[in-house]
Amino acid sequence: MTKGRKIFSILKTVLISALIFSAAYIAFAVPEAAETFMPVVGTIGLEACEYKPYVTAKGAIVKKGEQFCAVVAVNEADISLVETGQSVILSGAAFPDGSYSGTVNSISDTAYTSALSSVSAPETVVDVVVFIDEGDTSKLRTGYSVTAQLKTGEERTLNMLPYSAICQDDRGEYVYVLKNNTAVRRDIVTGMELSDKTEIISGVTAEDRVLSSPKLVYDGGRVRVNPSD
Repeated sequence: MTKGRKIFSILKTVLISALIFSAAYIAFAVPEAAETFMPVVGTIGLEACEYKPYVTAKGAIVKKGEQFCAVVAVNEADISLVETGQSVILSGAAFPDGSYSGTVNSISDTAYTSALSSVSAPETVVDVVVFIDEGDTSKLRTGYSVTAQLKTGEERTLNMLPYSAICQDDRGEYVYVLKNNTAVRRDIVTGMELSDKTEIISGVTAEDRVLSSPKLVYDGGRVRVNPSD
């Protein structure tokens, strides 16, 4: 009887130890293992970009009576943005240390095909006459080449995100933002598009951290943030 009780006591001790070990494994090992499957993602914030709405065109200095002007050839794709009275900045190889300010005086009624250089493909353009308002015109010569920046709107600051951070489905465009180590979907409204990023009109604030690899996550999924962010 004593021997049986001793065996029972040993088995009881082994069972209790096994239960303690199992509890410890569940409490520590399983979450740790699960954590290794969490995607490691970077975060980004809104990028403030200065947007300057200009149309660029090339041309030459001419003289109308005593008035120096620039006649520049605006591509047909941009001519609808150009209006008389718009401000213009003129620069050129002949005056590298400065520029001239001007105003759009007139827009031709006729378009024509022109190759602006021997290596460029022909394009359809419209001539625009720019009167020079400010600058030392004594340094100008008829025939000087110029590059014109025609201001077509007000300068403003755009809040931008790269295209790679933005997703789209049948509900519209969205991003994932980081909330308590969790990816949370945020629907957004976009605006102006640049070469590698787009304007965020609403849906993301300056305080939000947007996940830069949305294809690795899902709404409500746990994530680990790249330590370098």
